[in-house]
Amino acid sequence: MTHFWKVNGKWRIGRLILISMVLMLVSCFLYTFHQKILRQLYLEDRLEQQYGLEKDEYQMFGQFTKFGYGYSIFLKDEPRTSYLFSVRDKDGNYFAVYLGHNFLDPSEEFIDFREPKHPEFEQFTDDP
Repeated sequence: MTHFWKVNGKWRIGRLILISMVLMLVSCFLYTFHQKILRQLYLEDRLEQQYGLEKDEYQMFGQFTKFGYGYSIFLKDEPRTSYLFSVRDKDGNYFAVYLGHNFLDPSEEFIDFREPKHPEFEQFTDDP
């Protein structure tokens, strides 16, 4: 019985636990990355359908936070403003939510830059 747990005087169970922990971490990372890509593709599709925005008109950066999957969109014609969206899952279906905008350069020379150039995102609707 001791030959099963020890190999050349070393514990075999430690290696098994270490390998299983590494495999679990890699699988969690791959699942999260896969979900981020799927939700980003969904949001790109919704932006193209509702506003006619092509992929070359903006840059999108996604992140996974404790609140879910969030995406910042930077439009080419308005580089100092980011628009924030969240893509959520309800009963196996995705839906996007507009969270607001953020000004990236609040310096003195842009003090009159108070409103974004694209207020149409305020009426962004997606069926949950």
